[in-house]
Amino acid sequence: MDLSNLPKMGPKSLEALKSAGIVSLSDFLYNIPRTYLDQTRVTPIGNLHVGERAVIIGTIQRAGVLRGRSSRFVASMTDGTGEITLTFFKGTSYQSRRLQPGTRWLATGVVGEYRGLQMTHPDMQPMDGDEKFNGQILPVYPMTEAMVKGRITQKSLRNWYNVVFHFPALTLPGICPKELTNYLHYAPVLENLRVLHQPKDFDSIRKAKFQLKILELLPFCLRMIRRRENQKMRGHERQIDLGNVMAAKSRLPFSLTGGQESALNRIIDGLNGKRQFHALLQGDVGCGKTVVAMLAMLAVCGAGEQCALMVPTDILARQHFKQMKSFFEAAGMRIQLLVGATPAAERRQILGELQMGLTQAVIGTHALYSKDVCFAKLGLVIIDEQHRFGVNQREALLSKGEYPDMLVMSATPIPRSLAMTLYGDLQVISIKEKPAGRKPVKTRLVSPDKRNDMKKFICSEAKGGNLCYWIVSRVGSDDEGNSRSVDDVVNELRAFDSSVVVEGIHGQMDEEERDGILKRFAAGEVHILVATTVIEVGVNVPEANIMAIDQPERFGLAQLHQLRGRVGRGNVQAWCFLMLPENADSDNTLDRLTQFSHTDDGFEIAELDLQTRGAGNLEGNEQSGSWVFRWFDWIHDQELIAETLQMAENILKDKEAFDEDAREKIQLWYSEKKSANEDGVH
Repeated sequence: MDLSNLPKMGPKSLEALKSAGIVSLSDFLYNIPRTYLDQTRVTPIGNLHVGERAVIIGTIQRAGVLRGRSSRFVASMTDGTGEITLTFFKGTSYQSRRLQPGTRWLATGVVGEYRGLQMTHPDMQPMDGDEKFNGQILPVYPMTEAMVKGRITQKSLRNWYNVVFHFPALTLPGICPKELTNYLHYAPVLENLRVLHQPKDFDSIRKAKFQLKILELLPFCLRMIRRRENQKMRGHERQIDLGNVMAAKSRLPFSLTGGQESALNRIIDGLNGKRQFHALLQGDVGCGKTVVAMLAMLAVCGAGEQCALMVPTDILARQHFKQMKSFFEAAGMRIQLLVGATPAAERRQILGELQMGLTQAVIGTHALYSKDVCFAKLGLVIIDEQHRFGVNQREALLSKGEYPDMLVMSATPIPRSLAMTLYGDLQVISIKEKPAGRKPVKTRLVSPDKRNDMKKFICSEAKGGNLCYWIVSRVGSDDEGNSRSVDDVVNELRAFDSSVVVEGIHGQMDEEERDGILKRFAAGEVHILVATTVIEVGVNVPEANIMAIDQPERFGLAQLHQLRGRVGRGNVQAWCFLMLPENADSDNTLDRLTQFSHTDDGFEIAELDLQTRGAGNLEGNEQSGSWVFRWFDWIHDQELIAETLQMAENILKDKEAFDEDAREKIQLWYSEKKSANEDGVH
């Protein structure tokens, strides 16, 4: 069925709908009402109470536009039991043409009081002089300016939906197969859509929305459970040598926290299992995930297999290599570093040693999943900063072994309910403790007029050995000059205090130059390091205990938390200064940053970020972007995630519920949904 076939659907109406993103029948049916008007009960005007939402029917007695500083249209309505004033501050000309004296109307709104009873901007529905009231629930649709100009009204939309749902062969592509909705005892998708567009009562509306919500989330959960089920049985039983693990733990300059010990034990148990072990190790910045990962690598390498640790940046790869090398050498094992900048001759040597099994472990960047990287016996893949990699990238690395185990790590805490969906194919292991003695970072909001006071404090501290990171959002200034660049801030600080050594780094710099500046900063030769988010991961300078962030409104809360985690890694009190923009009060910027400053709990911050920025692309290559559901809400519906995952598991386990044809239909349905923007569901 084409929308152009609908009655009174002319070119202007089609163009207006197109501007609102409604092109196909699918788009039209998924254009759900934004709210509903309850017109199931009419209240006599004489019985109205201030503050209540009511439906009234009456006749317009007087009407006109009152001119003044703020012109308004007012109409007096009566039903014989009383009188009420209807007031409109917008659309005065339009209302004056509609609400003529002597015409009969149904009005829905909140009762107020101003020189008597009043309704401001009530919803108005015309009624014929002798028309009987047939109480109903009226859907109210979102209206764009183009739709209003195209003379599309709420009434015309409702009429079109009535026509559509009377079409005898109505169907939509990509909807849940009836075999599955029957199995779940759910109404078909089209029936639930009919309920939303032609509601009879509010209970049915709630039920329809709930079922559509589950059916929207279910394909993703089915894919996650299928991935989990596809984890293979190992062809051999691994013999984990805990001797290497215990020896490495004894060489650590600190004791593991309870959270680290618990996480390590769960990982070791998984590595000893007969089925592939796939897990997500997540924790707040500075909780010690890397140490746990290294101990897991030593365990697997001690069993005669190889390990690969993939990280997003050269800086982080080099740092991990430097930290782990001595532990592997002490265990009599060889570990190598493989990054994009590795010289060709050295690269060939490393690749040869990996293929022959002479090297037990390798740490690298994206270079690890290049086609020429081969392993003799890859047993464990670890992916650090998981949010920087997508599903396809981790699977490319996994394909280099015979069903290797996988541990992905993220220092971006994810609410557990979301983690269960993002990584439904993984066990979720969380570390929430921080090493003993760590002081919370004190976070302060700095108004523009206090910028010089903050610079004075930072310069004084930095010259005393308490080094500072100064973060900006851009390498260069934007076209409008609204953002400070690395060079802008470097020049500003040098001019403010010439005795302070200030340097800048960013991702576009030559790697050797950037690493040189980082080394000087770590050695205390540079007092203030002005940088982009290139230092977000992989930079650990215990002497740096001050973080200043320019224009923090340009960053997500989770990213701000990552940046803040670069300081406060020793026993010295650390500070994080957020420099507010001039217009911080103009939107929710101040509220967001105030909430951020009051907590250092990464999981709580992740919840706040989820509310304001969404969940990101759940299956994309970058774990960024936007996955916005029409029905499902990440915050308010979190409890449904576990329920839907369990439902998905039951569906896949129930071998007798579906015949072969039905199973094929269901599998096609949940596997064909490549993105959230298909089938009219966004």
